[in-house]
Amino acid sequence: MEVPVSEEQDNQHQVELCDSNKMPDPPSCNRQSPVEGEVALEQGEELGSTSIRPEDNVCEPPSQNAAPADLGEGVVEITTSTKPDTTSHVAKMNGPEPVTADSFPELHTGGLVDVSNSDSQFDTIYTKDLLSKIRKLSPHEVLLEEIEKELGDGEIDYKPPNGMKKELTLDILEKCVQDKYLQQEQVIKKLTEENRKHQQLILDICSEKDRLKEKLKQLTEAENKHIGSVRQLEGRIEELTKELRVSKDKLLSQDAAAKNTIQQLHKEMAFRTEQANKKCEEARQEKEAMVMKYVRGEKESLDLRKEKEVLERKLREANKEIEKSSNRIKILTQEKGRLHQLYESKENESSRQNRDIEKLKEEVNSYAIKVKWANNKLKTELESHKETKERLRDTTIKLNQAKEEGDQIRRNCQEMIKSYQESEEMKSNELDAKLKVTKVELEKTMLEKSEHLEVHQAKIKELDDLRRTFTEGMDELRTLRTKVKCLEAERLRTEEELSQYKELINRQKAEIQNLLDKLKIVVQQEEQHQRDKQEIESLQEEIITLNSVISDLHRDIEGSRTRESELLGFTEKLTSKNAQLQSVTNALQSQLDKLTYSETDLRDSLEKLTHEHTDLKGRLAIEGTQRQKEVRILQTELEDQQKLNSSLKTRIEELSNELSTQKRKHAVNLKDLSKQLQQARKKLDQVENGNCEKEVSSMGSRSSSSGSLNVRNGNEDRSPENTGSAVTVDSFPEVDKAILIERIIRLQKAHARKNEKIEFMEDHIKQLVEEIRKKTKYV
Repeated sequence: MEVPVSEEQDNQHQVELCDSNKMPDPPSCNRQSPVEGEVALEQGEELGSTSIRPEDNVCEPPSQNAAPADLGEGVVEITTSTKPDTTSHVAKMNGPEPVTADSFPELHTGGLVDVSNSDSQFDTIYTKDLLSKIRKLSPHEVLLEEIEKELGDGEIDYKPPNGMKKELTLDILEKCVQDKYLQQEQVIKKLTEENRKHQQLILDICSEKDRLKEKLKQLTEAENKHIGSVRQLEGRIEELTKELRVSKDKLLSQDAAAKNTIQQLHKEMAFRTEQANKKCEEARQEKEAMVMKYVRGEKESLDLRKEKEVLERKLREANKEIEKSSNRIKILTQEKGRLHQLYESKENESSRQNRDIEKLKEEVNSYAIKVKWANNKLKTELESHKETKERLRDTTIKLNQAKEEGDQIRRNCQEMIKSYQESEEMKSNELDAKLKVTKVELEKTMLEKSEHLEVHQAKIKELDDLRRTFTEGMDELRTLRTKVKCLEAERLRTEEELSQYKELINRQKAEIQNLLDKLKIVVQQEEQHQRDKQEIESLQEEIITLNSVISDLHRDIEGSRTRESELLGFTEKLTSKNAQLQSVTNALQSQLDKLTYSETDLRDSLEKLTHEHTDLKGRLAIEGTQRQKEVRILQTELEDQQKLNSSLKTRIEELSNELSTQKRKHAVNLKDLSKQLQQARKKLDQVENGNCEKEVSSMGSRSSSSGSLNVRNGNEDRSPENTGSAVTVDSFPEVDKAILIERIIRLQKAHARKNEKIEFMEDHIKQLVEEIRKKTKYV
């Protein structure tokens, strides 16, 4: 099921995200000194890539209070304004580092940032390449794509048997998702509009404030301590840049680990939903096959019932002649009811009864062989004793009747088994319907599942009862064997009574022919009975397979519950993020009020400075002659400073090369971590299947390889966090998903703290760079 979103909404959403996710512009303007351009380029290369607006060759300063970056995604969000009369500013970043296409290829959800060709003389090829690689990422678009994938994977075309329409349920879900999405969009639009207004006001105030500061510093700062302060500041900048790089590397490693875990969890969800869909399709096919078998079984049962009715008529006629056998049958039925009651107290003996059934099958085969042997013996006796032949036929008739009684018992067992199979097939249909309903109502399915399990156990008990009845029938056959022996004893007696029964022989000849026909029918029924046994065995195997499918479906249902809990946690995070954005807007409003008060104070100070400016002009004319001499001295110092600047540039290039090598190392580490996570998942599956012991040694070697990679990086400050991530990977099969989510939240909080430290350091560096720039201008 896919969530329909109109193209107009998508376009509006993309435009808003483009406005809110723009990177800050470089601090180069139309009219700059070469020293200012070099410092701006150095600062831009250290703090990440920037976006340049080529309209009228005007710099756009970044916002002092940009919206905070999303901790789960690690995307840098810095808003820009379109104020043309602003001074140069150093780019401020809220994230650890701009996300590029080379560092995270799996986050390519947006297009590249469009960068126009600017006419500034300080733009280099390296900065343009970085700008061309910057990606824009929308967390809302990622959320929509994940929902569409999950709903698309779980989509199944079927016709529900209960009469519900799929379109109604889909429309309801689509409306719910659209309502939530529209509410979030409206809130985000309001926040972005308010943020833009505040940022424009703040930029205007900052620009005026910077102008006033520059005028004040140009008039007041021209002292002899300039050279020493510059050197101290350069050393301080180098220390701060090193600290920044170390903190950024740590944050990148943490962000990468968190993102990998989240992405792999989403992949597992998609994979398991696909498996569930495949299993549902297989269950449907099996259900159709079982329906066909059920229809065939019903046809066969109807034929058998007709034959049974015919045989029952014949048996009634025989029962009239043999009253003793009917009384014994009544006794056996009473014993059968009594044994049914006893069987309920012996449920645990089902395995032993199966073994007894196999033994009884062997006895039945031996009994059939003995019957054949008896028939052969009777034939030989007929040849030798023609007079006693009729009496022997009577005994064979009695044996056949006993066989028919055993066949009746077997048929009753078969009918009970068929009724059990029919009930199982009906329940399998009900389970299919319930599996479809579980996608909307998971809680109801668990209750129904427990009920079905109880019914299934009751049916197993009935099957065991039927097996017990079968064993009872075999006991009856044993009793009949004893009867045969008794009949053989009676045969000796009947030889004495042959003279009396000669008259009856003529009457019974016609009956003997009828009974021979019945014998043929009984033989055919025995063959059918053997066929039915084979079908029963095949059906038992199918029942075992269906039980395994049901257990797999139960596991899938439990997995879907865990996924639901994860999605609920994700929605809670989204709500908390919206609350944070609201608090940020309130903070910005308070800062704006403070800045308005400071603006009035600055205007008053500006008027005072204008009066002082007139007085200082006269002093400047007097001190001009004295400063010319100092200028000559400072020119020599300026040459030394230029040499230092050239050495610093070479140092910056070396550091950029080191950055690129470290990024490559991080990419290798990310690949290794992804492999380890995949291996951990395989280990999980193997633990579920009972094959965990074979993979213990391989996981140990993998953890040691991850440790060696962390040692090769050479950053000792980062080692505890890397080992923590490795421990989470190695202990993944044992740790619950809730613990992993708590771990991600802790890392995000640590990430936020480090972002605040980085922002503070960047502001401090910005101030130092501005002071250096102004002093270089004065020199």
